[in-house]
Amino acid sequence: MTLWRPDPALIRRPAYQSLADQFARAIHDGRLANGARLPTHRRLADDLKLSVQTVSRAYEELIRRGLVSGEIGRGSFVQTQRREPEPPYLPERLGEVIDLSILKPVCEPMHLERLKQALGWLAENLPSTSALSFRPNMVFPRHRAVAVEWLRLCGLDVSAQNVSLTNGATAGMTVALMSVAPPGSTVATEAIGHHTLIPLARYLGFNLEGLPIDDNGLIPEALDEACRLSDIRAVFVQPSVINPTATLMNAARREQIAAVARRHDIAIIENDVLGPLVEGRPPPVAAFAPERTLYVTSFTKIVLPGLRIGYLAAPDRYVAAVANRHLVSNWMATPM
Repeated sequence: MTLWRPDPALIRRPAYQSLADQFARAIHDGRLANGARLPTHRRLADDLKLSVQTVSRAYEELIRRGLVSGEIGRGSFVQTQRREPEPPYLPERLGEVIDLSILKPVCEPMHLERLKQALGWLAENLPSTSALSFRPNMVFPRHRAVAVEWLRLCGLDVSAQNVSLTNGATAGMTVALMSVAPPGSTVATEAIGHHTLIPLARYLGFNLEGLPIDDNGLIPEALDEACRLSDIRAVFVQPSVINPTATLMNAARREQIAAVARRHDIAIIENDVLGPLVEGRPPPVAAFAPERTLYVTSFTKIVLPGLRIGYLAAPDRYVAAVANRHLVSNWMATPM
């Protein structure tokens, strides 16, 4: 019998789920060793002032997760975990080429466990509308409310009607470019920048013009000159940790880029997927030019690669175009 006990003060609704989560954390943290015997259903229910049914559901949930085994007549035990070998932080590469185009976040076992918990909660609480809806323009209000709050934490004050949910940043970039750069137009960007722009330019039929960068990112004077000499329709920037140079644009430079775009009346597409990883980063470019900036973010790089969900915040002038392009290119973000 183990000495560890769940903390009743930490139990939230649904109680069985919260109780199972406490046990799961204790198992993964080593506070409950492999093979440890769990308290009987009735004893734990009495200790925590819960019903026996609640404790039974919690144990069933732990069995479902593969963390506990139940043996009739003997009790419930922490199940010996078969740990898969953890992948190296730097995977072995084939050949001599180092691919700098793909950014892969470092993931710990904690990330996968949290995802399993979230999926378990979703399975228990999935609204039927999430599985049965396919209306692209009828985003669930709670999803947009979460998006607005997340964007506020990113430094943007936007309305729910200006936010589109996307299947990741690439989908958001595609929709944004389709909305502001018709075939034959020119989009300016960093000379060393996002690798997806080149194939997108080919597929969507717009031209790319690479501009010089320095230790602060895109040089505003270069953008100004390009706008005077060419018919630039938009500029694509990554102000926070440009891939692959990892440059962080300071606030003054961001404001200068916004000023140049406003002076020449061009759109700004801001990819800020890595911004949340930078503590105390400057405000996004969109904060300096909200009337012309399409702001792209996602959770793929900062949470889990398989979490294909993102947000595209667009000013009023582009909302209708974004909705239309989103419909024809993605139809809708996966509601589940």
